[in-house]
Amino acid sequence: MSLQAGRMEKAPILTACGTMGGRRLTCQTTAERLMRPDIEYRQQRSCQMKLAFTMDDLPLWPQSYPPTGYCAAGIVRSIREALATHGISGVYAFCNSWPLAEHPDCAAILEDWVNDGHHVANHTHAHRQLPDVTADAFIADIAEAERLLAPWLTRAPMRLFRHPLCHWGETQDKLDRVNAYLEAERWIPVDVTSWTYEWAWNRAYLRATEAGDTRAREFVIESFLDFAVAQHRHDHAAAQAWFGEEIVGIALGHNVAFFADVASDYFGKLIEAGVTFVPLSEALRPPVQPAVGSVVSDRFLVLQQKLAAAAGAPTAQIAPEHQDTYARIVQMAQGDRR
Repeated sequence: MSLQAGRMEKAPILTACGTMGGRRLTCQTTAERLMRPDIEYRQQRSCQMKLAFTMDDLPLWPQSYPPTGYCAAGIVRSIREALATHGISGVYAFCNSWPLAEHPDCAAILEDWVNDGHHVANHTHAHRQLPDVTADAFIADIAEAERLLAPWLTRAPMRLFRHPLCHWGETQDKLDRVNAYLEAERWIPVDVTSWTYEWAWNRAYLRATEAGDTRAREFVIESFLDFAVAQHRHDHAAAQAWFGEEIVGIALGHNVAFFADVASDYFGKLIEAGVTFVPLSEALRPPVQPAVGSVVSDRFLVLQQKLAAAAGAPTAQIAPEHQDTYARIVQMAQGDRR
């Protein structure tokens, strides 16, 4: 089968975040920062942001195939074109290698990605999450991805890895073993400070499209563009409150059909809102980078949310002013378009 044939509260100081390769990591920050007055929160939300945009799961959404009317190559092509339109270059795609083993024609997707000036990074072979497998099996999956992705990994300026679902493992032993492997093999682990839940919008979008419901489809698109700006601001304010200083955020997108269709509008909306897109290298610095992989976490949370949860001060995942919108999209994704 060719995949290119169709379009396819007050809390104690968190003094130790864990270990990385035997080194003790410290946060030097308190959960009190997350409890600042609303006025300060609003001020942070109105500030301009620097974001490094990244992708996950190229060349093909894990263990799935594109919906009717789309193909893997077409989805990634649309995202590449949107990046080019807005002058965003050098984007790292954290890739799974299983499609290459089953569908060798997927190699062309990665070749086109790199030829456009973007980069490939390791996201494991089969997208298994560390909490679901042994440390040995997980490490083997990283190694297999390195083998199959070598033609593109070796052309990237940095040797980067991201955990599937940003899970860091459910036990300290597994986390330590994987961290030790990453350090020994010179992989730089990369997390995310903000995502926009486009996978939920994708399901709502496809349901509306399949039902021929133009009104619902337009709502999905318009609500996402407004939500994306608010969510990035929300996450950025929370990250800066946690780390206690200005940071460069790391944003995440996925190669799903919906994102392919709205990517150009998404990037345009963020730029209009004051976002500056910068190379990922600018984000892989203290205080953010030393915190990656520093606490046991088997929850699907962005970086500062994992750290706050480990400190006993969990934070809101969704921008407060858009919680109703997100809930509505989840309903629509489940088939309720009322």
